[in-house]
Amino acid sequence: MLAFALTATAARAEELPTRFEAGVRVGLGFPIGNAAGSTLTAPNGTSLADLVAWTVPLQLELGARIGPVFVGGYGSYAFGKAGSLFEGASSRSASDVRLGFEVLWHLSPDRKVDPWVGMGVGYEWLNLGVEVGTLGRINATFRGFEWVNVQLGIEFVLGRHFALGPFVQASVAQYDSGSAELITSRGTRGGSEDIQSKAVHAWIAVGLRFAFLL
Repeated sequence: MLAFALTATAARAEELPTRFEAGVRVGLGFPIGNAAGSTLTAPNGTSLADLVAWTVPLQLELGARIGPVFVGGYGSYAFGKAGSLFEGASSRSASDVRLGFEVLWHLSPDRKVDPWVGMGVGYEWLNLGVEVGTLGRINATFRGFEWVNVQLGIEFVLGRHFALGPFVQASVAQYDSGSAELITSRGTRGGSEDIQSKAVHAWIAVGLRFAFLL
C-alpha cells in the first residue's frame, strides 16, 4: 500500500505542468483608513486620503504556474494625486511602491474563462513631495509592512501563451516609520524615526491583468 501511494503521488506530480509566467497589471487604487494614529495636532489621526487621493498602480509579476497555482513575486509602482492636505502648495506629487510575494489559485485552468483567487504579503513605501512657497521643497516617505492582500479575478484565455482579464484587490497594511527632508537654497536637512501612533490602512485596487506564459 505504501509503494502504491508513493507511485500515485509521483504520477500526480508529473501530471502538473510547470510554466514560467509573467504578469502585468494596470488599474486604479483608492485609500482607506489612516496613515497615522491620533496625535496632539491630529486627534482623529491622519487620513491616508488626505495625503493621496488616488493612484494608478502599474505592477509586474514574475514566477511559475505549477498546475493551477501561480507562485511568484511582484513589484508595483503607482503614481497618484496628492490629497487635500497639500492643496495650497505650488506643486505636489505622490507615489506608492510595493514589493512582495503572492499565490494565485486558478479555479478552471483548462477552460477559456478561468476565475482565480489570490493572496500575498509585502512591503510598502508611500512617497510625497510638496513645494511650499519660499520655504522650499519637502519630501516625505512612510514605510511599513503590507500584512495581507486578497485578490479576485477572471482570466480570459487568448491562446496557449496569453490571457487577459479584470481583477479587484484589497490590501491591509501599517506604516511603521517615516522620514522627511527639507530642501532649500541653503542646503538639505531631515531625518527619520518610528511612527509612535500607528494606524491601519487599506488600498482597494481594480483593473486589468495581462499574463504571458511559456
